[in-house]
Amino acid sequence: MKRLLFLTSCLVVVLASYLDASTAPLVPFHSARVKINDITMYYEEYGKGEPLILLNGGLTNTTAWAKQIPAFSQRYHVIALDSRGQGRTTDSEAPITYELMAEDTLQLMDHIGIDAALIVGWSDGGIIGIEMAIHHPNRVRALVAYGANTTPEGVKESDSIFLGYSSGDVLLRWLSNQYHSISPQPVHLPSIVEKIRKMWLTEPHITAEELATIKAPTLIIQGQKDAVVSTAHAKAIAEAIPHATFVLLPNAGHDAMTRKPKELNKVILGFLKGK
Repeated sequence: MKRLLFLTSCLVVVLASYLDASTAPLVPFHSARVKINDITMYYEEYGKGEPLILLNGGLTNTTAWAKQIPAFSQRYHVIALDSRGQGRTTDSEAPITYELMAEDTLQLMDHIGIDAALIVGWSDGGIIGIEMAIHHPNRVRALVAYGANTTPEGVKESDSIFLGYSSGDVLLRWLSNQYHSISPQPVHLPSIVEKIRKMWLTEPHITAEELATIKAPTLIIQGQKDAVVSTAHAKAIAEAIPHATFVLLPNAGHDAMTRKPKELNKVILGFLKGK
């Protein structure tokens, strides 16, 4: 029963980013598809000011940020992107890894002409942001990671997440309509689901020593009722990063972007102000 509840919670989080955001479409001042490494990446731009890059969670896309972009774009030049193989971005034959997605993000920054940016990531996006802050510190002005883990063990019920291929089949059934409606490569969905399922089971492997090298001002946010990442793990991440701020968001799950947007936006914007 615990395994079923955990899988269900993950699916609800993924679907919420599609279904809830679709009720209020946003209009970017610029959107494009650009060749990045071995993929074609889709991205959108909103607002003016210091660059702020939004990195979505696994198997979601830019619509996950529908309740953040209006608030964030009042102060910042917001860039929202679809990670490789997800949303409107194509896939390649390479395995999907956090390191590779971080490299994709850096290449997009180069394409747009951004030397450094504020990085705000949710779940997988938070992990990508952490990778960037460790290995490319000059590119990250400040880091916000919400619902991120740095080892597979940081995920609740980690030994049973998407156990076997049957759970991949469940994801395929749940995601099929949404993915097919926007992906330029809809036939790749089974491959994408399997690649990401394997990544979740085996990555990331970020050590406390690596976290200790992060120089960017960092905010680690954890939902009090997060069914995916444990609070103890999130606290340990914050404790390992010099001078990091930790915020436990009351009564919030792994999907606070859609369920607790006002509270989440207030915490993020308050932290970034003056950074």
